[in-house]
Amino acid sequence: MKNDFLFYDDPYDALDKSIAFSGKTKKAIAAAIYPGRQPDTAKSLLSRAMSSENTDVHLSIENLMALLKETRPEDFIYYLCDEFGFERPERKTTDRIRKDIAAEVREINHKLGTLLRHIPGIDDKGKA
Repeated sequence: MKNDFLFYDDPYDALDKSIAFSGKTKKAIAAAIYPGRQPDTAKSLLSRAMSSENTDVHLSIENLMALLKETRPEDFIYYLCDEFGFERPERKTTDRIRKDIAAEVREINHKLGTLLRHIPGIDDKGKA
């Protein structure tokens, strides 16, 4: 079941929803974000970092990427799209990726055929 929200109050709200719908505990997510830390310490760090009133612990780019990999990244991505005036993207599907790759291969083959026709002494099959 996918819950897409119409809006997010702020980036912290988007991250909270991302964690809530991930199906994982905050402690498990925190352990992945802060490897090497005790799980309770990691959870405390994550909770403090995700509070807008906090001034001593912040999420680095690396921490944010780890959080997004452990949760549902759509919420934060959608927040950024809304904040900066972009359309919300659709997630790529395996079928769409296959079609995109096939289209690229066809385009490359077409360009290669065109180039080969411009080389003197080489026929359409690339043979001299």
